[in-house]
Amino acid sequence: LTPEHGVLPMLAKGVNKLTSGQAGVLDTWALVEADFGGPDSRELLQLYKVKLLDRHSGISRDPDHITAAALLAEAAELACPSGLPSSPVFLFLVECLQELDGGTELDGFLCQRISQILGLLGLAPHLESLDHPSDSPLWFSPSGGGIMPPGSPRPTDLAYRLKPAQLELLKDFCSNPVKARQAPLSEVADCLTILGEFLCYHLERPPKAWAVLQQRRKAVAHS
Repeated sequence: LTPEHGVLPMLAKGVNKLTSGQAGVLDTWALVEADFGGPDSRELLQLYKVKLLDRHSGISRDPDHITAAALLAEAAELACPSGLPSSPVFLFLVECLQELDGGTELDGFLCQRISQILGLLGLAPHLESLDHPSDSPLWFSPSGGGIMPPGSPRPTDLAYRLKPAQLELLKDFCSNPVKARQAPLSEVADCLTILGEFLCYHLERPPKAWAVLQQRRKAVAHS
């Protein structure tokens, strides 16, 4: 994934040979400086030289952080068409990897970052509801794009009944994530489930890492 050209397929001949000087540089989650090229007609570009900038090795200390990195990387890849400038998404993923590398409370981190990538993908959920009593819950439907109009019946497919406080927390993860990440962990966990399912519903290729993360969260909850 590159900031100027989106996701590019490359052929890296011989980089794993010990004599190449590049062994271990092209590691998962590594930030590198790369020289590459080739004719525009080629399906694979040629990687000429690569320099390691940051390995983000701290991610590998926690299986859940590995899974979170995979989830966000899968979503970022879909937001970066090949050949098109993609600096905002590139910087988004670098920031995610840096925070995971340093260690972070995962649910709040993922709520914030999923909200961000949904915005970058142009898929942000609808979270506004006019003429809605503050003490009345609402339905949130991934297939419906977010909050359903007040008084709507329960959708026939997957939906979540939101309390006003949950709705405000979802909004805060979009507009004020510093405040949102200070919310009680149980409320943040509910928001993560909602945002993760919304992301998976609207992507053309649902991230495999989300199912893995959900299995691990359920296992922890039951232990």
